[in-house]
Amino acid sequence: MSLGQTLLFLPGLVAGITVHECAHAWSASRLGDEFARRQGRVSLNPLRHLSPLGTLCMFLLPFGWGRPVYINLYNFRRPRRDYFLSSLAGPAANLLMVALCLGLMQFTRRSFAFGPRAELPMFDAHLMLLFAAIANTVLAAFNLIPVPPLDGSKIWPCLFPGMKPSFSPALRQVSWIILIVMMTTHALNPAIQAVVNTVAEIMPAPDVQVFGDRLRTAVTEMKAGRHAEAEKALDEAIALNPRSAECFYLRAVERAAQQKWPPAADDIRRALEMDKDNKDYQALQAEIAQHLPPPK
Repeated sequence: MSLGQTLLFLPGLVAGITVHECAHAWSASRLGDEFARRQGRVSLNPLRHLSPLGTLCMFLLPFGWGRPVYINLYNFRRPRRDYFLSSLAGPAANLLMVALCLGLMQFTRRSFAFGPRAELPMFDAHLMLLFAAIANTVLAAFNLIPVPPLDGSKIWPCLFPGMKPSFSPALRQVSWIILIVMMTTHALNPAIQAVVNTVAEIMPAPDVQVFGDRLRTAVTEMKAGRHAEAEKALDEAIALNPRSAECFYLRAVERAAQQKWPPAADDIRRALEMDKDNKDYQALQAEIAQHLPPPK
């Protein structure tokens, strides 16, 4: 991951850890255990939830962690049910973050809708939301693994009668070793990647990406001599970005190849309005003008 991608990824990861731990603390407090609230953990301030060592490991190792929220299930009115709910609150908060990101991406995907100056900021905002959705998806999925100290080790035992959602200190130490081995050997990657791919399929692509795909398709169809298909792809590209002189020029070329002289003339005129000094555009306009009927 490049430095630029890392900078776009970090806000979503920090936000994901923050809402995850805050959700644990808030739900525990609502259910009767006030310990986390007294520690100031019912807060959206990232500094209350980030672990210095865990944050450093995010840069040096393939994993990291936040400060855990300690919960005493014996403070709950209904210990088993409430421990389950407070443990599930963290992954659930991450999934809500994913849903929020997907909703906002419907807005930021419109790269060309707010003028040329907004194209790059909108695209960067879209990428930041995309990385945030991925980070929160990974946090939710990873924490459902039934290995201490992950939330799954507390959630799943609560669902099965006879199982206790608690582990001995010795087992917790062993589980840390197991978890580190699984992370460093990438043993969990296929399962995590499957979850990420599922979410990625419903993420809306930014218009700038779709525009690039349509333009590449048009060029491919032009080289193959499929003029109607190329024109259709250019129609779709121009619908997304009506400020692309190149698209109007290429569509003029295709329409001229199909002897659609008046539409071709209109396209090359619009291309020249945006790039009046382009010699190729001027040459094509002169060629098209030879096939136009004389003005009445």
